[in-house]
Amino acid sequence: MHRSLSDIEGIVCDLDGVVYRGESALPGAIEAIAYIQAQGIKVLFCTNNSRATIAQYADKLARLGIDVPAELILTSAVVLGEVLRDRSPRPESAFVIGGDGVREAVERAGLTVSDDDFDDDVDVVAVGWDPSFTYDHLKRAAFALHRGAALIATNDDATFPAEEGRLLPGAGAIVAAVEVGGGVKAEVLGKPHRPMMDAAAARLAPATRIAVIGDRAETDLAGGYAMGWRTILVLSGVTSAQQAQTLQQQPDAIVETLAKLAP
Repeated sequence: MHRSLSDIEGIVCDLDGVVYRGESALPGAIEAIAYIQAQGIKVLFCTNNSRATIAQYADKLARLGIDVPAELILTSAVVLGEVLRDRSPRPESAFVIGGDGVREAVERAGLTVSDDDFDDDVDVVAVGWDPSFTYDHLKRAAFALHRGAALIATNDDATFPAEEGRLLPGAGAIVAAVEVGGGVKAEVLGKPHRPMMDAAAARLAPATRIAVIGDRAETDLAGGYAMGWRTILVLSGVTSAQQAQTLQQQPDAIVETLAKLAP
């Protein structure tokens, strides 16, 4: 086993750029996950990508060769739903910019999702990554925020790694537009922010010796630093080897791919 995983009880493992890019598993990633799990280490798959539901993520991982129970998959959309569910007083209605994952999480929290294009009288504007985002969405969100709705974002990642090797604009680009249009700052919940890090820790309990594996310093690694966890940067996603060497805070380990963590 790689020295960075010695004495580790649990792992918070990112998905995009670490396990896969687009619909394709990264070389050796599936085998590495299987090896790590065989050592008795609990692996939580934890992604800021809020578009899909937990069931959709489980299906995708199964297609790639990883069978994982729903309770070991965590998305920023799920965290958003849990935050809304526990908020007092609980909001009643929301305008959602995002995919199935965000909508499902908001509805499970007990809120009504408004699909009326002219309804800007909602309690919450919930924003995640949405490739169908339009100016009309921006306009409706701005109207709702001007009326006093709260702005809550799943995450603020500027980019995410696509299958073709390019970096696509992430949820952060959409959140920034909504912030400017609505004149307010979003409450952001995904990595590295505490709501998602606490949710990850709760799912790995009682494990306390935890490592976070990710491809992004400002989310994966920053969240790990804040929690006092071991940090492992992989170079198969958004961070190049040159960029890794210039990080102000260096991770405990830097590996080219997830496959390097297995013998």
